[in-house]
Amino acid sequence: MADTGFRRSLYVGVDIRGYGAAPEQRQQKWQEILLRSLDRAASSVGLNRARWARQQQGDAELAVLPHDEPEPMIVDGFTRRLEAELRQHNQDVLPWARLRLRMAVHHGVVVNGPNGYPCRDAVVVSRLLDSKPLRGVLEQWPEANLAVMLSDLVYRSVVEAGHTSLRTDQFRRLAVREKEFKGYGWLWLPGCSDSIDMYARPIVPSWDSAVVQARPYVVRAEEVSEVVVRGRHRATVQRGYIGG
Repeated sequence: MADTGFRRSLYVGVDIRGYGAAPEQRQQKWQEILLRSLDRAASSVGLNRARWARQQQGDAELAVLPHDEPEPMIVDGFTRRLEAELRQHNQDVLPWARLRLRMAVHHGVVVNGPNGYPCRDAVVVSRLLDSKPLRGVLEQWPEANLAVMLSDLVYRSVVEAGHTSLRTDQFRRLAVREKEFKGYGWLWLPGCSDSIDMYARPIVPSWDSAVVQARPYVVRAEEVSEVVVRGRHRATVQRGYIGG
């Protein structure tokens, strides 16, 4: 059997919002700022991105980290520093030139293939990153520079278990149904989540609501979320808006 490099590692995916509609000169500038921001954020917390296995695609990057890179540092310190880099850049540009990112983090099996990672966990992080809920977040919170979605596994084993400085009430649990993937992700808006109510706004991507009229809904029993109220988890039925 061929050596596929089977291992378990942390996946980190990032993607630029609105890249495809931007002029080519801005696309090039955004690519430069993306890489610079990622490098600076990593360096500032003692991480070495030169050791990361990175798949780059213009407006996006999928990185597989070495097993000895500390997950809590990625989820907490690195992500905070990345948001700070974006915020500093965006302060000096016009609103339509702001660089805003989606980010997804998952931990799982990595298998090397001839053109990527042919394994389920690579699909999971990609589906979280491209999901409509995560895209809709940046529509509903225009003040956010970075929208982060942690997989349920990463959230529970790193954040909920207390290995970071993050609080559970800084997160919002979202149902994700993207292509063949069905599961949950945990939304965090670095730089914003201390000052906003994460459940205050419905998450409806504008391209969905423009096609079909949004209607109130109550999620089914299996979609009941755990909401943190004053530091305690409580099961609750959430009202929101969904197209269809």
